[in-house]
Amino acid sequence: MRSFMEGLLFGSVVGGLLGLLNTPRSGKDNREKAKAYLEDNTLAVEDLNESLQGLRNAIQSLTNEGLASVTAVTEDMTKSVEKFTQQAQPRINRINDKLAVLTEDMEKVAASMESQMPAPTDAPTDAPTS
Repeated sequence: MRSFMEGLLFGSVVGGLLGLLNTPRSGKDNREKAKAYLEDNTLAVEDLNESLQGLRNAIQSLTNEGLASVTAVTEDMTKSVEKFTQQAQPRINRINDKLAVLTEDMEKVAASMESQMPAPTDAPTDAPTS
């Protein structure tokens, strides 16, 4: 593996040198082209970094706004539930009280009906004798 890497490095250096020596442009033109290429790429990288930073800031801002919104909605929902519970509790208590009274009345009616019914007997009294 090491010999492959050495061969690759050697081939790259030799190829680069041959390319520079056989170019139809002068060294000055090549340096200017390389400098312009590097400047263009440097500007592109800087623009990309600025765009990424803007994106990070926008995401952070949205995250903060989202958290604030979620917190506000959660607080509002909690207050609404508490208010509903406070308003509904007296009604629930009245319903439970009426249910208890109704249950008592039903038990009294059932007891009254049982006391008015004749007691069951084991043998029929009107049975024919043979």
